[in-house]
Amino acid sequence: MDFEQISSDAAQPEVETEMARLEKELDLKGKTIGLGMDRLDYTKGIPERLLAYERFLRDNPEYRGKTVFIQAGMPSREKIGAYQKLGNHIEGIINSINDEFGMGHWQPVIAMSGQLSNVTLNALRRLAHFCVVSSLDDGMNLVAKEYAAARNDEDGVLLLSEFTGAAAELKDALIINPYDIAGFAGTMKLAMEMSGDERRRRMAGLRTVVRENNIYHWAAELLSRLTGIMEGER
Repeated sequence: MDFEQISSDAAQPEVETEMARLEKELDLKGKTIGLGMDRLDYTKGIPERLLAYERFLRDNPEYRGKTVFIQAGMPSREKIGAYQKLGNHIEGIINSINDEFGMGHWQPVIAMSGQLSNVTLNALRRLAHFCVVSSLDDGMNLVAKEYAAARNDEDGVLLLSEFTGAAAELKDALIINPYDIAGFAGTMKLAMEMSGDERRRRMAGLRTVVRENNIYHWAAELLSRLTGIMEGER
């Protein structure tokens, strides 16, 4: 992942234009925005994050009409029955949440599927007050790092599953257990109510880690370890 490139791309005027378009078309103005960005896959914990958001709305009725969760991502392996079933399951959860809590023009969950441009992806990252990475089993996870890289305003909160490799590195994220729906919902509320100073402190820390731990740092560390092993064998 190229931190500097994403950070630069996210600051371009066309991203600002796209943010304004999305705010108008999706009626996001003045609302607290949550974001999930994943390809459709069993490992990503998409149903769990939606159920946590449902629990949040049920436990905190004062937020109804004031928050929106955007689930954006590419379909995956659409011809495989198990993935079709997962997609239908996720769609069912979204419809259930919107049917139960939706009011007038407000729909609490907005699904954005299909191929999204880099401009749109960066606009969503910039708009989101918090981004959720709720993987049930994952490697390093680039979604978390891309969110931090795009936040050149040093704002926003990252909710990160303890089951990602990035959780050991991104210590300024709010760490969640995606299986603990009540706790997950509580962390969503914490993210929404976090002070601006705390959000900026955490995001600055995330961006520093992501900027410094790039592919060049990784390669240098790997070479150093290999050199140490070779010298130890002499």
